[in-house]
Amino acid sequence: MTYRFLVAGEARVSVKQFLFTQLPVFSRFALRQAAAAGACRVDGESVPAGYRLRAGQVVEFTLAPEPQRTILAEEQALDILFEDDAIAVLNKPAGMLVHPTARERHGTVANALLGHWRGENRRPTFPHRLDRETSGVLVVAKSTAAACALALQFENRQVQKRYAALVAGEVGAPREIDAPIGRRGGEMPPWRICPEGRAALSRLTSVRAMGGATLVDLEPVTGRTNQLRIHCASIGHPIVGDRLYGGPPAERLFLHARRIGFRHPVTGEAMTVESPPIDFKL
Repeated sequence: MTYRFLVAGEARVSVKQFLFTQLPVFSRFALRQAAAAGACRVDGESVPAGYRLRAGQVVEFTLAPEPQRTILAEEQALDILFEDDAIAVLNKPAGMLVHPTARERHGTVANALLGHWRGENRRPTFPHRLDRETSGVLVVAKSTAAACALALQFENRQVQKRYAALVAGEVGAPREIDAPIGRRGGEMPPWRICPEGRAALSRLTSVRAMGGATLVDLEPVTGRTNQLRIHCASIGHPIVGDRLYGGPPAERLFLHARRIGFRHPVTGEAMTVESPPIDFKL
């Protein structure tokens, strides 16, 4: 099936982000793989996934539809930090999936939001994600227009994100970790540092020592999958509770999205939303 879209507005969003917001029925992985394989054309010409769109262009995308999966509305408690007609900002608990998967269809943030918005005919769109085991601030778009505006900010690195983490060992001077991250199928963990991966940059600052571990402030300048977990492990300071990347055992992954700054997708107002402080105890 071929989908056709007219690009509106002045935003120079990438093809990848544009398709994420226009075709929520498809998984991000399917869209990314198809775009990389040449399934996308702009004004009749084949373009890569990173191509920047301009207003008035016509985007054509050819892909067999994935099965539509119904997301059920469920009554679950949500810690809502901010909400209006365009967006909601949540404090996600550790252990909660953002969106249903083929294996797990219940108990996710998306299920809970549909329950929260019951009767409003809304479907959440997530311009960014948090790992299942990561807690903290999560921004959700309540309309396609809001999703596109937020996606552009994430794409252009205009969103300021700060995390708190407890890492193994004693961390000294601030560190800047510049190491590409890519996916290698058939390996565990699949996401890792590799020369052919995409550029990834993180900044780490020590806050205080905590009995063989260090509380740190983390800034992901880029937004790759598992970026902070991979980068901390790469410098010999894996995050406590990160079994996938060699962290010391703990009751949870000690990684928390504590603050996010962005511009409201409708008003353009600069916003900073913080989650309640979290006490990481060994």
